[in-house]
Amino acid sequence: MPIVIAAVDHPSLAGHVDRFLDDLRAESRYFGPRAAHNPKPFPSLIEAVAHTEGFRFAAVECGRIVGLARVDHHGELFVAVVAERRKMGIGSALCEASLQHAGQLGIATIVLRSTQRSTAARRLGARLGCVSVDRGHGRVELIVAPDPTRYLRRSA
Repeated sequence: MPIVIAAVDHPSLAGHVDRFLDDLRAESRYFGPRAAHNPKPFPSLIEAVAHTEGFRFAAVECGRIVGLARVDHHGELFVAVVAERRKMGIGSALCEASLQHAGQLGIATIVLRSTQRSTAARRLGARLGCVSVDRGHGRVELIVAPDPTRYLRRSA
């Protein structure tokens, strides 16, 4: 079944965001080498995608939200995908839709914060053409200028 990227304020998604956030919160946390390849979202990330300030896009599969992206009014991008659907391009599709919309709104710079250990974030940053800035203590910022003509909405 194809993944559809839709604005979260779409009426058909009413009530589905809370279920998605509950799925993220219920994931088991693990540490060690495999955590870098499929990291569980930190509670702060889950709360960031839950906020309604800015704009949000959802990845929807069979009526279920499997991913959510939010850009706040400062141009910070937050992305979360449920565990069983990671590494399938859903995060990339959400980011592309967010970057396209941010460009249409005239937002000059988008920042995605992560950790150096997150291979998923590094792959995503490379795919989107981000500049990586090391902020020390294992923190990294992936920075990109949105171009509304570069990204095409597509299904993951």
